[in-house]
Amino acid sequence: MRTAIALGALALGSSSITVTTLARPSFPSGSGSTGHASNTLVIVSSRYQAPGNLENDTIVAPPSSFRGLAGQQLISTGNRSFGIFGRDGSRGRYLVAYDKGGHPLYAFDFKNYAWPPRIRPGERAFVYEQPQWAAEAGGVLYVETTHLTYARSSYGQNAYITAIDLNTERAVWRSSPLVANARNFLVTPRYLISGYGFTNEPDYLFALDRRTGKSVGFLNLPSAPETIAWQSGQIRVRTYDHVVIVRLKGA
Repeated sequence: MRTAIALGALALGSSSITVTTLARPSFPSGSGSTGHASNTLVIVSSRYQAPGNLENDTIVAPPSSFRGLAGQQLISTGNRSFGIFGRDGSRGRYLVAYDKGGHPLYAFDFKNYAWPPRIRPGERAFVYEQPQWAAEAGGVLYVETTHLTYARSSYGQNAYITAIDLNTERAVWRSSPLVANARNFLVTPRYLISGYGFTNEPDYLFALDRRTGKSVGFLNLPSAPETIAWQSGQIRVRTYDHVVIVRLKGA
């Protein structure tokens, strides 16, 4: 979940670390919800909760600048923190990783991920795809990139998760589109648990295979997922207007 932390110290020395510019990615078509849902994810309960007042979602102190670009947010996941930097709040470009002490470790430039291959006429201003969330596990960096508007604006080529091998500094897989535009995702030993939804679009929770990025299970949600968290060994999904508890099989 997001954590309110002052980031002034975190950006010190960031400009001296190596920045890897990722190659232009592929843009798979389709969706993670294509095919039959499995029983990997099972809804335990679902109750209405009025929009707003997201639990464990606090305002994040903006990080200091990186390469002259403003800090947008801090992502805190386990033993890593990640700062996202860009021209403005909708143009994130750099993802900088820090250790627990706030020392910069590495950085990736996502400029080649920003623009989908096709854009509906007149909607270019809305489809810049920027890093939204990141987590590191087992020498792999998982990054969600998305634009926050209708999927049709980019002809459905939006809301991916990419796995990056930190040894080779190259992407090893990219998921189907339309699997991740929630504020965060979870990492389990076998899966990534992500969510996608938007106004007048279907709303889903996904289980993606960490080795391949392929969807191995999904379920419909009552509204768009916003935050995903662990709660007593189960998954708590805060959607726009519901709290949904989900059991994950074979985590």
